[in-house]
Amino acid sequence: MKKRIFIVLLTLLFLVGCTNEPIDDSIDCNTYPNHIDCVEPDDSPVTGVTDYIDIYYINDLHGAILGNDDELGLAQIGNLILTKKAQNPDNVLFLGGGDLLQGSALSNYYTGGSTIELLNLMEMDAMVIGNHEFDWGLDTLLEYRDGSLDNGEADFPFLGANIFYQGTTDIPNLIDPYTIIEKGDKKIGIIGTIGDTLEQSIATRRVEGYEFKNSVELIAYYSNYLRTEEDCDVIISLAHESGDINPNLIGLEGNERVDVIFNAHSHQKSTNLFGGIPQIQSGANGEVVGYVRVNFNEGFISTYETTNLSSRNEPLLLESNALITNQIEVYLAETDVIFNTPIIVSGDYYSTYDLSDWLTKVMAQATLSDIAFHNYGGTRSSISDATTITKSTLYDVWPFDNIIKTVELEGSVINALIASNQLAYYTDHSTFDDTTLYKVATNDYVFDKTTNPFLNGTNIENTGIILRDMVEDELVLQSELYDLFYTTNSILINPLIDQTSYHYKSRYQ
Repeated sequence: MKKRIFIVLLTLLFLVGCTNEPIDDSIDCNTYPNHIDCVEPDDSPVTGVTDYIDIYYINDLHGAILGNDDELGLAQIGNLILTKKAQNPDNVLFLGGGDLLQGSALSNYYTGGSTIELLNLMEMDAMVIGNHEFDWGLDTLLEYRDGSLDNGEADFPFLGANIFYQGTTDIPNLIDPYTIIEKGDKKIGIIGTIGDTLEQSIATRRVEGYEFKNSVELIAYYSNYLRTEEDCDVIISLAHESGDINPNLIGLEGNERVDVIFNAHSHQKSTNLFGGIPQIQSGANGEVVGYVRVNFNEGFISTYETTNLSSRNEPLLLESNALITNQIEVYLAETDVIFNTPIIVSGDYYSTYDLSDWLTKVMAQATLSDIAFHNYGGTRSSISDATTITKSTLYDVWPFDNIIKTVELEGSVINALIASNQLAYYTDHSTFDDTTLYKVATNDYVFDKTTNPFLNGTNIENTGIILRDMVEDELVLQSELYDLFYTTNSILINPLIDQTSYHYKSRYQ
C-alpha cells in the first residue's frame, strides 16, 4: 500500500510539472492490467469479428434500485453497462443471477415491474429465475413475458431449465431452458438453472405444483445440444445456486462441458478459476458487479479474466446514467408520500436478531397468542440509532409479504420448538404443560414447512395479517405515545379494543 501511494504521489508531481499536458484521469493499467480499458481493442479488419467477450453480472439484487454507502444502485451499474455496450456492442453481455426483483419498497410496490423496466433500459440479455422470483407467485413474474404491454414486459428471457410442473418434465410456459446470444462472430449459449433443493427456501403456498431437479444433468444435456446442434462457441452456466454443483460441472467433458459458471443465492463475493473454468458470485443488493472476460485465439477460448467490480476499481461506477436516473426519479415521485413519510425515530441500534425478537412480541399480542415464533432469516436489515423509520425502512427490514397464521399446539411440541433454538420467539408463559393446548402464531413461511409441526396442530387460522403491516401499525401507535422507538416500549396493538381511528383495526376484526 505504501509503495502504491508513493507511485501515485510521484505521478501527480510529474503531472503538475508538465503544465502543457492535460491531467490523465484514465484507469491505472499498472494496477489493473486486466481492466477492460487496459486491453487493446480488436483491430481485426473483418467487420464484427471479436477476440473476446466481456460478461457483466449481478445476482441477488433484491430490488436494490437506489444506491447507498454499501450498494451501487442501478443508475451507477447502468452507467457501466451502457457505456461498455456503446463502446463494444459486439463484445458485451449483461446477465442476472436471480433474486433480482423482491426486497425493496421501490421494487415491491410495483411487484418488480420497476426493476424489470430499469433492467430493460440497462439492456439485460438474460436472467435466471431465483427462489425469490416465486414470492409473488410464478404467474406474477411470467406476466412480464406474456406479450402484453399493459402489465409491462421484460425484453430479456427468464431461464429455468430445471423448473418443472411437479411430477412431470414440462417446463412452465414462458420459461426458457436456455438462450443463444450472438456477439460478432461468436454464439454464446446460456443455460439457466435454480438449486435442486431451493423449494425449501420458498413459501410452500408459492411453490406448490412445481419442483426443481437434475440441474447438472440438464446443464450437460443442453450444453451438448448447444455445441452440436446450435454451433455455440461459449457455454455459460447461469445457476441460482451457491456453488454446490460446481465440482460436478467442472467434471463435464467433451461437448457437455461448460466454459463459465455464474453462481448466486449465498450472497458471497467470490472469483475462482477451478479446473480451468472461471466461477464467480457477486455479493448481493448491487454491492459489486461481476466481470468475466473470455479471450479467444483463432476462434477458440484461450484465457479468462475475472473479478468483482466496485467503485474502487471501476471509475464508471462512480457516476450515474442519466436515462436510468430519470426513470428512477419517476418512481420516487410516485411513491414518495407512501414510503418516505416519517413514522417514528429509533432511539437505539437494533440488529436483525433484536428486531426478530421484538416482532414476535408484537405478533403474540396482535393475535392474542400464548407464544409467537419468527425465523431470523425473515428479518433482513438492522435499524441504526437515530434512524427516521418510514414504510421504506420497514420494507428493507421485512421485505417479504409473510402472513400470520395461528394454530393450537400441545405444550410438548412448543417445548421442543423452543429447545431447538432455531426460531425467535416471545411468550409471557414461564412453562408450557406438555398435554395442554396453547395458541401459537407464526408467519406462513415457517408455518407451512412440512418439517415444522404447525400443520399438525388444531384450529388453524390464516389471519390475513401481513407482518410488515402489523409492524407499521404498531409503530404508528407508538408514535402517538413515545418520542422514540425502543424495543422496550410497551406493545400497544390490541385487536380487542375498538380504536377505529387506527387503520389497523379493519385488519384485525
